Amino acid sequence: MDIETVKSLLPPIVVLPEPLTPCKSDLAFSGIEDAAGLAGQAAGALDRFPAFGGPQTREASLCAALAPLERLESLLAGRLDSSGEEFAAKSLVQQYFRIRTADLDSAQASAQAIGILVRSLDDLRSAPLAGASTTRETAAIRQVLIDQGAHGDAAWVDGSGPPGRALAEQTSQHWFSRWISAHQLHALFNVHAALAIGLAVENLHDHDVETATAHIRRATVYVNGFAAARAHALALPAWFYNEVLRPSMAPPLTSAPLSGRMHLEYKAYRSQISRLLTEVPLDIGELVADEPDLAFAREALLEADLLDSENHVCLVEPVVGHAKSLIQNANSHGHALSILRGIRDRRAAGIRAFVRGGRLPAAEDGDERS
Repeated sequence: MDIETVKSLLPPIVVLPEPLTPCKSDLAFSGIEDAAGLAGQAAGALDRFPAFGGPQTREASLCAALAPLERLESLLAGRLDSSGEEFAAKSLVQQYFRIRTADLDSAQASAQAIGILVRSLDDLRSAPLAGASTTRETAAIRQVLIDQGAHGDAAWVDGSGPPGRALAEQTSQHWFSRWISAHQLHALFNVHAALAIGLAVENLHDHDVETATAHIRRATVYVNGFAAARAHALALPAWFYNEVLRPSMAPPLTSAPLSGRMHLEYKAYRSQISRLLTEVPLDIGELVADEPDLAFAREALLEADLLDSENHVCLVEPVVGHAKSLIQNANSHGHALSILRGIRDRRAAGIRAFVRGGRLPAAEDGDERS
């Protein structure tokens, strides 16, 4: 199969906004009649998503969200007027996952985002994802729509609507496409979380704590979606990951082994977390005395961030076991899981002052290290 055929079977290249630069205009749906209403219909169908309501109810809710989003995708077609090919990838990870970043206006960013959401929700119909992950992914997708100007009341979905199109057959081609498209969704959540936290920091500079707190809460919805999108990407057999996906991320198929350090959108999000903690360095006991809403919103964000790293360990273990990471060699200490556990431990230590129960009594702290 030639390279052009392979490309035609994969999700398109997506162009996301620069994660540290707010879009040039706030008018995502300007000039498009019914656009905000269509986005609102989709957001309504995803509100209180029935992840544990049985296959028929879940399918009805997903199809109720997809129908207006597909119409909206058609209305927004051509906003970027680009296939993405002319934008240079800024890392090997961007190249591999067909992601680009550029200075976009809100309309262009919205057009790209809606395409990602349509592909993600359509694939979610057949992806074997846990109810908790489905709940958090659909909540983050809904937040994207709300942030872009969706309006309208939540739609009532009774599970008796017409079925959607036939579900895609679970083939190697479909699994590879899922691997790519779910990582594009993950990157979209990274960008939105980074932008929300950046706005929160600016509001704190201006002493607008109420607005900053609202932005932190928005960011938390996206961070809760990180692990869900990653679980979606890994909703495929372990043998397929090890025999097909893992080799595709290393030479000779890439110029160097892919690494988490190359995920630029996620790195931007992490830099914004650092900015927030620099801007609000008080421990939770001090901050809650003056600004309880801000203290608890920051705590929820940091807890979600820690849970993301813990979920990463749990997702990867059944797939790779104790194999080395792609960037390790035979003489490297530890393995992929030990690296991820180290990240989790450092993150937990770094937020102890900012969360309730974070500081252990001396005896317990000593026991933990022993």
